[in-house]
Amino acid sequence: MHTSKKIVILGAGRRGLGLAKHLIEEHKDVVIIDNTHERVEAAVAKLDCLGILGNGTDIAKLIEAGCETAEAFIAVTNSDEINLVSCGIVSSSFPNTKTVTAIRSLVYTGTNGLKEGLLGIDYIINPNAEAARYIYNVIDQGIYSNVLGFSNTKLLLYNFYIEPLSPYIGTSVMDMRSKLKADFVIAGISRRGLALVPSGSTVIEAKDTLSIVAESDEVTDILKTVGKLQKKPSKIVLVGASKITRALLNRMSPSMRSKITVVDQDAEVCNAFSERFPEILVIKADITDEDTMQEEQLGSYDLLLALTDNDELNIITASYAKRIGISRSMTLIKQNNNYTRLASYLDIDVVISITDTTVESLLRYLRGSNVASLHTLFNEQLEVYEFTIDGASQVCGKQLSEINMKKKAIVAGLTNKEGKSYIPSGNSRLMEGDTVLVSVMHESAEFIQKIFSQDRS
Repeated sequence: MHTSKKIVILGAGRRGLGLAKHLIEEHKDVVIIDNTHERVEAAVAKLDCLGILGNGTDIAKLIEAGCETAEAFIAVTNSDEINLVSCGIVSSSFPNTKTVTAIRSLVYTGTNGLKEGLLGIDYIINPNAEAARYIYNVIDQGIYSNVLGFSNTKLLLYNFYIEPLSPYIGTSVMDMRSKLKADFVIAGISRRGLALVPSGSTVIEAKDTLSIVAESDEVTDILKTVGKLQKKPSKIVLVGASKITRALLNRMSPSMRSKITVVDQDAEVCNAFSERFPEILVIKADITDEDTMQEEQLGSYDLLLALTDNDELNIITASYAKRIGISRSMTLIKQNNNYTRLASYLDIDVVISITDTTVESLLRYLRGSNVASLHTLFNEQLEVYEFTIDGASQVCGKQLSEINMKKKAIVAGLTNKEGKSYIPSGNSRLMEGDTVLVSVMHESAEFIQKIFSQDRS
């Protein structure tokens, strides 16, 4: 078993710094390599990490960074070629170090993604594919505003806002469950910008955002009483025929694509999309033209997704869409992650950061083979893990009441190996092959990971 806590990251860009921030908060020893002096200086100034100026394909720099004894080497530069070659060098030179990389070009990944094992690399992700997967899942849930699904369970995680005049203000978490007569767990609460893992006695306040885990039928019942019920979109417009748009359409069935309209101003790109996806309607138009929305009657659509390569255009388009009558809007943030928080104040329902979806996927891999999925909530203060219970896990065979989580986490859902999902009680017993959803504050994540790991020592 690898005992090193060192992680070497190649690339001090948005993804590299975002990943380093998470790992440092988890008490990992992070070393960042970059070939730009300003980036290395900025990384060291912002984060508690070691910075090395150099090229990731230079074996001497890899040795200087400590790759030989590192837990993992992660390549997230803007060059696919450097990412691949550097991971290949580390894999062949230091076989005990995990190698992880992000590859954007379909020339290398193919439409279905690269299989692990290329050049000995342990884990490869495509940022565009990760963003497309996230967007698809949000749309496919039906109640598509802030609903998150998991890999091996039908349970959903839904975030909704407590209105200032809600009848549930002043109600405890325990009493809320009794009043609603629904089977659910409040996995987390965001209150005045701060997240908390509630107990049964926690009292609901006005303007709280509740994160609830329940089955889809239960969520629907809860929404009828507490939140706003939203129907699955029947007409969707995608603004921007980008690589992510293509990846998203590839995930959809022909019947789902028949609900889609794509708007782009490049005639050649429009023709390519029309040929590749004959079910969709493609409109060649400039979305910034004030007449486009009206002439194409886009106000009658249920959902607009702004997916161009221009962050500012995406935010403006998604915000304006709500003002002309489109029920819901989503926007993609590719370049400037600072826009993510800004966009959330502009009546945009869902903001997708390609940096965040990439980092989340990388973290999910690093946190262990029994982590099937991971969602971060409330500005990354709260984490919801989907663990698969291994026979070697220290919690296997135990009732929840026997597991001492020191009030740092909530077990919010269980799915047995037969596929039956339910909300657990203290008497619920974890067995091999079960899937368990655990909500935990970010600073306690490492403690909870150890409890649900495969190591009984």
